[in-house]
Amino acid sequence: MDQQYFDITPLSGALGAEIGGLDLAQPMDDDTFAAFCAAWHRYQVLFFRDQELTPEQHIALGKRFGEIDISQFIPTVEGYPEIRLQNMSKSGSIPGDVDWHHDNSFVAVPQKCSFLYALEVPAAGGDTVWVNTVSVFESLSKPMQEFLEGLTAIHDVIDIMGPKLIKQNGPKAWQAARDRSPPVEHPLVRIHPETGQKCLYINPLMTSAIKGLNVDESKDLLEFLFQKMVRPEFMVRFHWRKGSMAFWDNISTIHRGIYADMPDLSKEPRVMHRVAITESNYTALNS
Repeated sequence: MDQQYFDITPLSGALGAEIGGLDLAQPMDDDTFAAFCAAWHRYQVLFFRDQELTPEQHIALGKRFGEIDISQFIPTVEGYPEIRLQNMSKSGSIPGDVDWHHDNSFVAVPQKCSFLYALEVPAAGGDTVWVNTVSVFESLSKPMQEFLEGLTAIHDVIDIMGPKLIKQNGPKAWQAARDRSPPVEHPLVRIHPETGQKCLYINPLMTSAIKGLNVDESKDLLEFLFQKMVRPEFMVRFHWRKGSMAFWDNISTIHRGIYADMPDLSKEPRVMHRVAITESNYTALNS
C-alpha cells in the first residue's frame, strides 16, 4: 500500500493498523482521503494517537464519510446531537458489561463506521477489542459457508435485554422499548459493499435467533459461531490514551470494551466522544 500520505503500522495479523503523520483535525484532500479509505478497507480498524479535535472538527471528519447517525438511545454532547457521549464512570451512562456487538445492528439501517475519540482515560484498563468477521467466515468449511449464506439472522436487543429491563424498570419500560425497537432481520452473511468480502453479521448482544430454525438449532448454531468469533487469532486489542482515536468498519467487525480491569472510575473516569456514520444504502430485510 502506498504510504506517501501517512505512516501505516499493522498491529496484529488479523486486523488493525496504527496511522501516523495524519492530523484528523484538518480536512483531507481527495488523494489523502482515497488512501485513508484504502487503509480502512484493508485493515478494518485504524488507530491514531495524539489527536486534538474540537466537536466541530470531529463532526466534519465524520461527514467526510457519509451521513451522521443521530443517536436515539445513547446520550449526546450538549449542543452537538451528532456526537454520542460514551462516558464510563461510577455513575456513568454506559454499562460495563456490554457484550460483543456491531453498533446498531438492531435497527433497520445500522451504522457503517465510527470515529471514537478519547478525551479522558484511566491510567490502566479499559481497552477495546475488535474481531475480524471476514476472517471468521473464511475459516469455516465450504459446506458450512454455503449453509450460512442462505440464512437470515434476527437482531432483537429488547428480547435479549428484556429480563434486565423488566427487573430494573418494570414491564411498561420493556413495552416502551419494544415499541421503539421491533426485531429486524439481516442476512447472517453479508457482502461488504466496498470490498466485496463476505463476513458474518451476527453478534451476542443483539442477535437473538436464526429465522426458520427451531429454538435448539438456532441456539446451538449461534453459540458455535459466537465461540468461533472470539478466538484470539481474529482479534486486535487497543489501549487508549488521551487523544487517541479509533475508526472502525462496523459491517465486518464486532467489538467490546474490556472493563473488568478498570480502576476506580469515580477517580479516573473514561470520557469518549463517538461520531457514527449511517449505512444509508442498506436496509434490513423485513423493513
